[in-house]
Amino acid sequence: MELDFELRPEQDLPFSAHRRLREAGPVVWSDTLGGWLVSSYESVRTVLSDVNRFTMEGTPVALELGNEAMLVNDTPLHHVMRAVWTKQVSRSAMEARAREIEGYAADLLEESRPRLEAGEAVDLIPIFQSFVMKFISSSFAIPRERFDAVARWSRMSADAPAIGLEEGSPELAGHRAAKQDVLDLIRDQIEDRKARFARGEQAQDLVSLMVAAEGREGITPAMVRDNLFNFILGALHTTEKWIGHIVIKLCTTPELREEVRADRRLIEPVIDEVMRCDTVAQVIMRRVKPEGAELFGQHLTGSDQVYVMLGAANRDPIEFENAGTFDFRRSLNRNLGFGFAFHHCLGINVARQEAMAFVTAMLDTFPTLRVVET
Repeated sequence: MELDFELRPEQDLPFSAHRRLREAGPVVWSDTLGGWLVSSYESVRTVLSDVNRFTMEGTPVALELGNEAMLVNDTPLHHVMRAVWTKQVSRSAMEARAREIEGYAADLLEESRPRLEAGEAVDLIPIFQSFVMKFISSSFAIPRERFDAVARWSRMSADAPAIGLEEGSPELAGHRAAKQDVLDLIRDQIEDRKARFARGEQAQDLVSLMVAAEGREGITPAMVRDNLFNFILGALHTTEKWIGHIVIKLCTTPELREEVRADRRLIEPVIDEVMRCDTVAQVIMRRVKPEGAELFGQHLTGSDQVYVMLGAANRDPIEFENAGTFDFRRSLNRNLGFGFAFHHCLGINVARQEAMAFVTAMLDTFPTLRVVET
């Protein structure tokens, strides 16, 4: 089955593709991709839940982001690595930083006030990027000016992922150079923390916590490096994109914006429904483990690629009543935008608090902000 999943709302994409997938079945083969498309809510949860049959190890994404990171590891060591940061990225920890994060957003929005009040259109994307980078740099205690390398690699990956570039092309060479700049930054930060520890310092930033965990219950230097690489990069583009979707929804639906402005308790269910309807990561990859697997009547051979369609699952009418309708009051919103089960996104509370903080600051600073096409 061949499908186009580009997000082109004027052509009802990718949502028309979701409908075609549902008609074809929960598990279908794609000749173009050379793998299985898994799209129903139940089938997606099954794949994400079963690390004995499905893994990220060996996928192009894992090779690009680092095979030693927790998101690839399916053994108990995954939980050891995850526990290094669990407390610092918990819901309560993020809620404790809510005012701080709102301050970052408010300061950046205020910088745009003169231009907006003069009637100019302001590109919000750089504001989203600066906001997320400010929070991440403070959490990892990395100087903001060093984040230019991170931002460059993140933008390049979003525009043209390395896995889709031709070997030997200038584009791939540029991508690899940008990635190496990020790895050099991480190496410098690791060396800096080790030097600080040698001087008796007890830093508690996210870099320091992971560096201090080296040697603990099997955590290797490569795991330290790859986990830092993944968390720093993973916290940027996806969060920026989610915030963008939320802002567009609020600014193009005045009645919703006024309702949220009057009752800030609605911010969280609204942003969660935005994630369900406009899932940031439409597709993630898995690989069938060597033993093979049976999945909803299909036999999957060992090493087959599996394309897990999170966006399609989040609009499955079997799981969500009126799945194509935006309804933040739905009684149960178990959307899969942050994955599920064993490898459920560690940064979910980080991203959610950032999104809530940005919305709060936007409603306070520019309550009548409009989105225009340029």
